[in-house]
Amino acid sequence: MYTGKIPEAVLKRSVLRKLHKGINAQCQEYYGTDCAYFAAGTESAYTSVCSVPGFGDCPGKLVLAAANNLYAGGARPAALMIQAMLPEWYEETALQKDIEAIAVEAENYGMEILGGHTQVTSAVREAVYTVTGIGLYTGTDGCNAEAADRPETQEMRKTETGLRRPLRPGDTLVLTKWIALGGTAALALNYEDKLKGRYPFSLIDRAKEFEKLMSVAQEARAINHFGTAAVHDLSQGGVFGALWEMAEHAGVGLEVDLKKIPVRQETVEICEYFDVNPYELYSAGSLLVGVEHGESLVRELARCSIPAAVIGRVTEEKGRVILNGEDCRYLDRPKRDEWYRLTEKNSDMKSCP
Repeated sequence: MYTGKIPEAVLKRSVLRKLHKGINAQCQEYYGTDCAYFAAGTESAYTSVCSVPGFGDCPGKLVLAAANNLYAGGARPAALMIQAMLPEWYEETALQKDIEAIAVEAENYGMEILGGHTQVTSAVREAVYTVTGIGLYTGTDGCNAEAADRPETQEMRKTETGLRRPLRPGDTLVLTKWIALGGTAALALNYEDKLKGRYPFSLIDRAKEFEKLMSVAQEARAINHFGTAAVHDLSQGGVFGALWEMAEHAGVGLEVDLKKIPVRQETVEICEYFDVNPYELYSAGSLLVGVEHGESLVRELARCSIPAAVIGRVTEEKGRVILNGEDCRYLDRPKRDEWYRLTEKNSDMKSCP
């Protein structure tokens, strides 16, 4: 198997199918969802475990990834657990630096560190951290207190459960911010010297700033306030991976206009330099949303100063179609994230600062 997320067929056959035998259907995670949830009466808790390509020496990014998954699931990040597997050569000063980075990021998201496990082992060559995020149902905590009182919001809200639903035929597909933000930032940070030999320094500096856009907290709260929706956190595999996973989870088809998918020019330039497909690149910082009234959601997000765009619709047919002008093709099954393919060819990758 390749580096990165295991293939969909392997995940379903050898992991999820084995784990879900005899488990309560209300207390599990399915393919195409961002986190698992546990419902007990009116209370709900959510859990998420994450990995982050491109920021291997920045364990704090694991906290961001876990928080993003929880936000996408409709939860408020509340706590986390840490596991560290360290090689024998690892220094205590490096461990201190790693834990401090995790603690700072946890504080930024208001997450309490409950504990964890740290172990030195010959089984790893580099430090391997695992962060398990724990979240709680947030209700309709949105970005605009007045939004809940508007007639269009009242009309479109279906429930107050806070749990996301699968895609439905007739849904409009909305994408927040821009694709490949996390991957572009990682490329700019790791390959800055190479890129500055071709592009203006200002372009590279802007790309590095995408790191500050990798949280989806604000848009997730706005979507909670807007109403019930299908939501997926773009991460490994990029927007194409997220589209497939959401459609596969719901058993529906898609029709997506490639030209309407928002992408920054910095991403286009940097991905062209490395021959990387931005639609299959790590995309932390963006949410894919399926909702009945997509244009209304875009306007709601705009009120919160969050860019978003309608990129397609959900269909009853099983075909998952990508339109590009007059060209039409079908969406492929998710591939490994472009970051891993690139780094296998480039052994001179720097550490994340």
